[in-house]
Amino acid sequence: MNSLAYHVVVHALEGRAGWTPISRFVAAVAHVIDGHLPYARYNAAGRARAAEGVTEGQIESAVREFLLTDLSLGVRTTSMLSSPEVVVAAYNSYNASAKIAVRTSVSLPSGGPGSGAVVAQRRVLVGAPDPGPCRVGTLAMFDGLLGFVERNARLGGPPRRSLGTVAELLGVSNSAAAEASAIFEAEGSMSVGELAHRLGCHQRSLERKLKSEGVTAEALRQAARILRAADRLGSDASLTTIAVEEGFSDLSHMTRSFKSSAAMQPSLLRGLLRADALARASCGGYDGEGEAGRHALRT
Repeated sequence: MNSLAYHVVVHALEGRAGWTPISRFVAAVAHVIDGHLPYARYNAAGRARAAEGVTEGQIESAVREFLLTDLSLGVRTTSMLSSPEVVVAAYNSYNASAKIAVRTSVSLPSGGPGSGAVVAQRRVLVGAPDPGPCRVGTLAMFDGLLGFVERNARLGGPPRRSLGTVAELLGVSNSAAAEASAIFEAEGSMSVGELAHRLGCHQRSLERKLKSEGVTAEALRQAARILRAADRLGSDASLTTIAVEEGFSDLSHMTRSFKSSAAMQPSLLRGLLRADALARASCGGYDGEGEAGRHALRT
């Protein structure tokens, strides 16, 4: 088993050093394609933070910050949900299917959201200690995912999450990477030459500019293709139709891409969205009465 960890928690534990707005955007692109990093980085960062005496609040704040710019399909799909129960199902489904080294499962209190502490259990699947900051970061991630339910209730629905909105949030909308990704997101796949023409520049100039920002046109195209396909999971179109129309060679290709991004198949993500739609319909849609509330977590 290749030991992995979820990239949001790894980045949050590693801290702010070295990050710039454009590197944050490029990381968002990379993690649409692959949502994981080696477990060794996660464990090392956790041990380093423990030695530094970092507080739980500092870790939780960093996790929330990185979640805001995370577009990998597991987080992006969960951010659209309105039901705490479906969020729990999404989180547990991810942990059950991902090749992660420490598997966490959660459950809501018997009285439902707001009636007590969310119970979390962690199972270490490798011969290594489980540093305290790693546990804090992982549970903070679940709390952040659950917090999307509250936000969606306040807003009357989920806000759009795209490469364009992340670029705007980070203040890099005028970068070559953001402008190129906006075209891919709006129009679908095209050659680098055609992309350069749409941007009004020569192909080599575009490639040099993207390289200076730390990304390639191919990475932007792959990320946009995955996101465009994910946007259609709530439709009635078959998964095969979505795969072919969004530029994948076939459904197997799209499934591999989704599993790399979220460790979950498109059929599972579609099932979560449909389960949430049923839950929303049964309680009359998004409203403040359905807010999840904040939860203390205990293991």
